[in-house]
Amino acid sequence: MIDWPEDLVQDIAARRSVLFLGAGVSRNAANVDGLHPREWVEYLKHLASKIADDLHRAEVVQCINDADLLTACELARRYLSPHVFKTEMLKEFSGNAYKPAKIHDDLSLVDSRLVMTTNFDKLYENRANQLQDNTVIVKNYYDKDVADVFRRQDRVVLKVHGTVDAPDSAIFTRSQYALARRDYAHFYQMLRGLFVTHTFVFLGASMRDPDMQLLLEDHAYRFEGARPHYMVMPENSARVGTLKVLEETMNLKALLYDPSNNHRALANSVAALVPKVDAARQQIAVTAGW
Repeated sequence: MIDWPEDLVQDIAARRSVLFLGAGVSRNAANVDGLHPREWVEYLKHLASKIADDLHRAEVVQCINDADLLTACELARRYLSPHVFKTEMLKEFSGNAYKPAKIHDDLSLVDSRLVMTTNFDKLYENRANQLQDNTVIVKNYYDKDVADVFRRQDRVVLKVHGTVDAPDSAIFTRSQYALARRDYAHFYQMLRGLFVTHTFVFLGASMRDPDMQLLLEDHAYRFEGARPHYMVMPENSARVGTLKVLEETMNLKALLYDPSNNHRALANSVAALVPKVDAARQQIAVTAGW
């Protein structure tokens, strides 16, 4: 089980936090056939299997084996027809009819006002709206009015890489990352502001995302001595030295859990976080400590 730091619980209770949900959260979902969403590497291998040319397919597989996933996706998109690439995306993130898991319920009940996700699927936002009486606003990085939600009191889900509803605007590949930074620089500027004013909690997310790496590194070196952000991760996913590097270069403190039994400890830890946050909110109400 994760030992949630008291400072973090207080930040969530006071709605000074951002829950950042990655693909690991969606992995808890399943459809009626017991099928779970693919991990990123699995999905790229699936795309590679659709490439007819042997040399092109081998090139993509080699990039995957070299852990150069952005290039692998760039090449897969290039070697597949636009129709096939889009069809596979729609099938994976919508057509397989995955159903939310209990962790989606518990994350919604934690009730962080701001939730960000790199996930293209709609598992979290759909479930959160069911549990929160359709009060959750969903915004994408490319929305012209995205800045408006930052100063309101509404619950918000920010889709950092886009959504399956608009496949052509989803950020998948190396070139798409670069174009997004050029064309939507104002969005990333807003994220920089949030790193100063809010505590981020990364759940089910890796630090392979180049945008998050750059933003966290920039914040860590610009604001030395600032309180850390948090990254929830399996205890076997990184060595002690790697964790130290994350802490020093990105100001990220790791919260570790046992990944056995399909990451059951993560789901249980999120469930245990709900009453902690509720109790902290009750104390804030009594003391007017907001």
